[in-house]
Amino acid sequence: MSFLIYTLYNIMSVNLMKEHLIFNILFKWKYQIASLKAWLSFEKDIKGINSITYVARDADKDWIFGAKVRRLSKFSKLNAKPYFHAKLRNLPQTDAYFFIFPNYFCRAIRHNPFILNRKNIVMYTHQHWTNSYSKTHISWCLNKAHKVICLNSITKKQLIEVGVKKEKIEVIHIASSPETFYPHERKSGAVGFCCAYSDRKNPELIFNIIKNMPEKNFYIIGVLWENFDKYEELSSLANFTYINNADYAEYPKLYNKIDTFISASFLEGGPVPLLEAMLSNCFPIASKTGFCNDIIDHGVNGFLFDAHTNYEEVIEFIRQADLIQTNTRETVLEHSWGNCSQKIDSLFLKD
Repeated sequence: MSFLIYTLYNIMSVNLMKEHLIFNILFKWKYQIASLKAWLSFEKDIKGINSITYVARDADKDWIFGAKVRRLSKFSKLNAKPYFHAKLRNLPQTDAYFFIFPNYFCRAIRHNPFILNRKNIVMYTHQHWTNSYSKTHISWCLNKAHKVICLNSITKKQLIEVGVKKEKIEVIHIASSPETFYPHERKSGAVGFCCAYSDRKNPELIFNIIKNMPEKNFYIIGVLWENFDKYEELSSLANFTYINNADYAEYPKLYNKIDTFISASFLEGGPVPLLEAMLSNCFPIASKTGFCNDIIDHGVNGFLFDAHTNYEEVIEFIRQADLIQTNTRETVLEHSWGNCSQKIDSLFLKD
């Protein structure tokens, strides 16, 4: 046992050393140059905040990141506008900036050094380390931000563990639109998932739930499920419907096909679809990750389970959900884009 612990410790040490080498050799000097350029501009820090740019990539326009920046900027009480650019260059000159993803902030510093003289708020959803954007790299950049928004208390703890300063972190649960996602009466008994295929989404559990509950109709709203190694068997099941690559504007109608919504992921920042489904009065059954623990009162407005559970437990929760009449929409109305945007405004305005 001690040999195993020793081996794991050595592997972790080597990986950490590799992270530091990649960051220091390939990236850190770029940030040092950016910092020097920002300093040489002799630009005074902006005190009053009136204008904000909400930043995302061109590729995000028709995806959930695009929807987030448009809605958050729309509901801001300040002069806020979304900005999309493939390489995050040529940011417009405004008093402050909001970045929907930490990697975007990192890249934007390198291409737009002047933002280091402005207030920057960065949203961090969940861990997604790569060789280029390691925890060493991301934490270094996040400490350059004015504030870092994470979506739940678990993520806040993880950020502190990788070196982000505690005083920079704020927990704000991500929002959705009560006007867009309207309620329906639960009577069909259908069950749904909304996620792209990846190992993080717990596809084996999803498959086993659908396969072992033939009396229920199941929907998956998502993309890339054709990459699942059991997709052929899954798609052949008579009780399964795959809604592939649906336009986001169709989601409210799609949620109204569903009475019970399941989020089975091993790791999430939100998940946003859970909130959308609850606003549509779907009854949620969710793994204990992201903000699920924060917005679901187990047995009252939803059920919670460990992501490593077996499918029998989730199937039993589905059966119990059919008997519960709770209006789940009423329990999450506070998590609106308006409320979320105004909380972000207050962070920009705070010294």
